[in-house]
Amino acid sequence: MPVAEYAPPPKRTLSSLRRDLRVFAKYHLVRRPHDYPAPAEDDMGVELLGFDSATHVRALEAHAAHFDIATLGTVTYRERSFPISWVRNRAPADAPRLLVLSGVHGNEHAGILAVPRILSRLAASAPAVSVGIVTPVNPVGATEGSRFNGQGFDINRDFRRFETVEARLVRDVIADFDPQLIVSLHEGPQDASFIFANRHTPPGLAERAITTLDARGVLLASSDYFGRRLPAPGYAPVSLTNHLLTKLWAATLGMMHTGMYADELGLGELTLESSWRGREEERVLAHVELVCALVEQLAAGGAAQ
Repeated sequence: MPVAEYAPPPKRTLSSLRRDLRVFAKYHLVRRPHDYPAPAEDDMGVELLGFDSATHVRALEAHAAHFDIATLGTVTYRERSFPISWVRNRAPADAPRLLVLSGVHGNEHAGILAVPRILSRLAASAPAVSVGIVTPVNPVGATEGSRFNGQGFDINRDFRRFETVEARLVRDVIADFDPQLIVSLHEGPQDASFIFANRHTPPGLAERAITTLDARGVLLASSDYFGRRLPAPGYAPVSLTNHLLTKLWAATLGMMHTGMYADELGLGELTLESSWRGREEERVLAHVELVCALVEQLAAGGAAQ
């Protein structure tokens, strides 16, 4: 099993503690820290892979023989319109449904670039699973290399108040598509990949998905992006404490991410966090293999286990 070596969090000085608290507040306590798509701090180590909206749309349209591709909505920044695409395969009407959210944070490029490769794999296997993909949820941020949207909102903090166009579009897709399972593709500062699983994700499904990632060469993290050791490589199930803190976060600050929103709807969500550093192929691999592993499980009837 390829597992990244556990590295305890570095010792903090008073200066580093102040910086860490400031960054934590910006990323976890404020829904709109800017009024424009600001880049990440230099010392966050985000390595952009490059994204062009028109190129991405063309890469999706190359798969039109096997998928229905539409513009879910558009957002405007600096007098330019950016499409948010909706891609769906042609599965039987009674097939289990998997919703994939790609590029909620625009500077996490691997999950966006993975989508055409996911389509190639699905076209080759033609699974009896209905797969719907929103890509990218945050096209302005993806173009500008920013976590935030064109108005400076963190979209993944807006699933309580729904002030952003992007969050409202995802909310409407969930209502219309009615998925059995959601997977949200993210990246983070840790050295390898791990998966958050909300309370409605069957533990067996998440564990089998991680086993598949391991078997297909994905490097698994031993700790999350806060430096906390994971209970098993690559696996971060939501604890009762974390669940209650997230509910408090929503009630007091009006902030909610997609995992908690899915939880309130009674839906399982897996959130993949690959490393936002390293070779493109290695980063994209985790996203492709997780989606394909979940499709395989749903096709085999594994969503309820």
